[in-house]
Amino acid sequence: MIDVRSALATRAESLTSKNPDLSVQYTVYTDDRNEWGILHILNEDRKVIGVEFFETEESWRRPGAVRDYTIAADEGYPVTVIVPDSQFKEFRRSAIDRGGEGFSTYLYSDFGIQQMIRV
Repeated sequence: MIDVRSALATRAESLTSKNPDLSVQYTVYTDDRNEWGILHILNEDRKVIGVEFFETEESWRRPGAVRDYTIAADEGYPVTVIVPDSQFKEFRRSAIDRGGEGFSTYLYSDFGIQQMIRV
């Protein structure tokens, strides 16, 4: 399984090093089978200006995942979902079939994030 914590930390460091006025808060979530993360990008006024969901090979399949992305987008946030490179096509098909809209999808490699395996 992908090491979501490391991916979130790498992304947070990348964002704040490019723009020191930004701050980042992230949280790792787990259920019985999966682990995923949500990263909030905040401006200098501490207002959320973006939300990124970091998914593993399986976590994006959880029943409420697409609904969560769509809800965040409906709240007015730019939403990005980052999925493993190997899952992109299947994720996009499934997200569309599940009514997902209002969010962008990227690969881990698009952000230069190594898909480290958690041991």
